[in-house]
Amino acid sequence: MKSYYKPMLLACILGAVVLTYTMSKYQEVLTELQTQKAKFDAIEYKISPGIIAQSASLDAKQRISVGGTYTFEENRKVPEMHKEFKPESFYQDKAAIPDYKIKLQTLIDQKVPADNPDLVNIIRNHYIEQPSQEPYKLLNPERVDYSQGQTPFIDSRLNYMEGGFYVECGALNGEKGSNSLFFERVRKWNGLLIEGDPTNYAELKKINRKAFSINACISPRATPFKAKFHKAFNMGRAIHDAQSENWVKRNHKNKDLVEMECFPLYSLMLALNRTTIDFFSLDVEGDEVNVLKTIPFDKLNIKMMTVEYAHGGAGGADMQRFLQSKGYEVVLKVSKDNWGVNDLIFRKKGVADGSTI
Repeated sequence: MKSYYKPMLLACILGAVVLTYTMSKYQEVLTELQTQKAKFDAIEYKISPGIIAQSASLDAKQRISVGGTYTFEENRKVPEMHKEFKPESFYQDKAAIPDYKIKLQTLIDQKVPADNPDLVNIIRNHYIEQPSQEPYKLLNPERVDYSQGQTPFIDSRLNYMEGGFYVECGALNGEKGSNSLFFERVRKWNGLLIEGDPTNYAELKKINRKAFSINACISPRATPFKAKFHKAFNMGRAIHDAQSENWVKRNHKNKDLVEMECFPLYSLMLALNRTTIDFFSLDVEGDEVNVLKTIPFDKLNIKMMTVEYAHGGAGGADMQRFLQSKGYEVVLKVSKDNWGVNDLIFRKKGVADGSTI
């Protein structure tokens, strides 16, 4: 055995979990480095201060020696992707409101609040789609984590919790860059995937995610409305005001527009009869702060969030101030030198590592 494998093997045998950093002090994270070792099938996540995040990879050649290591071991932290998981589902009454599109337009015109019972019922019975009961058809089924480093950090901060609930807004095709797929496959969480681009959503449905899903925009307002959605794969967004129009021009994007319904997050959660989100991932190409301002934090218990800040200016300062006023603290900044990821990870104050409040 080569000498540089011995420390790694020793760490796996001992089942050590070593954290050599203080979370509140570090602002940048090295993304998860995944190594599936032939003999003991452990996964190491290495995090170091002062290093811009790299792309996640299974290629051992890309592993970088940095300070701060914690290891998933077989005792309970090892990923169990083959463990049986039956996602939640609920009864939908498609005949309850036969003219639901006409009714929805009336509610939009009336600018009803997010908790309007008719709005919630329409979303529940006609817009949310049930989790797939079929086997996964992933493009890269051998991968453990598909995120840019957010997932392993969130996982450790929630003490490798099983049976939680996530919401991923900006779900893309359900696999590429997914911040939620790990929790679904490994930790057996239920969740909701929100994707506004119909083309991306069609691809998402093909891979049989075990999550509720909806092809709609998350509303940057406290009311439902319709908007033109600019289709651009991972840079799509709702075009609903002068600022979003300027965003398209500034990024030199050719307009490929489709009309979509936009629903407040609170409406979606009421439709699912849930008031707790263990992990919320928000990436909507510039409307993040507006979306956050629609959330009634006194009614929704959101424990941890990863939110893209790159399009808001000032390094996410406005976002930080707003969420701090709602009882959250920044615990990590995840960035990549090619702008592939620029996220802030927030934790609700009082949620200690492994807490279930």
